[in-house]
Amino acid sequence: MDYMFLLTQGIGAIGYTLLSVSYYKKNKKEILFIQIFSYIFFTIHYYMLSGKTGALCNFLGLIAFVIIYLFDKFKVKNKTILTILLIPFLINISLITYENIFSIFPIIASCVVIISFLSNNENFIRGIGLIAAVCWLIYAVVYKSYVAIVFEVITLIATIVAFIKYIRIKKEKTEENKSKEKEVKEEVKE
Repeated sequence: MDYMFLLTQGIGAIGYTLLSVSYYKKNKKEILFIQIFSYIFFTIHYYMLSGKTGALCNFLGLIAFVIIYLFDKFKVKNKTILTILLIPFLINISLITYENIFSIFPIIASCVVIISFLSNNENFIRGIGLIAAVCWLIYAVVYKSYVAIVFEVITLIATIVAFIKYIRIKKEKTEENKSKEKEVKEEVKE
């Protein structure tokens, strides 16, 4: 049995466990704090799998989360600076660490996630989550990160379910509002 392989998958599992736990925290500060540690494990995980681009993108994600944590702590509002600095850095990483066509996927995932920091639109963020999950899933398959494959499939399913749920709720609210408007119009006529 290959113990190094099991150790590598175990480190990835710790990262994904921390990431999952972070979403149950009540405030953004706690979420970011825990995600900083999850990205440390992701960086080590992909490094051990020889996924240079994945390791560097996760390291950059770690830096981004630390910066966001500090921006929030010191009440810095303009996150555009973060995007302006990190996107060119990611592009440079892609040129430096390019191994094969699959090296592009973590770069795409990281760029779209960084761009999502600029939005408060939940549907936009969910859509970005789908794009990022697909990109990381492809990369995880190539580099045999079985833990990441399972997590990204679950993320895709959960995000699609969230989209469907949101669309249903929005449709129900629209129909409810139309019904109320109709009742008000009928009362006004009387």
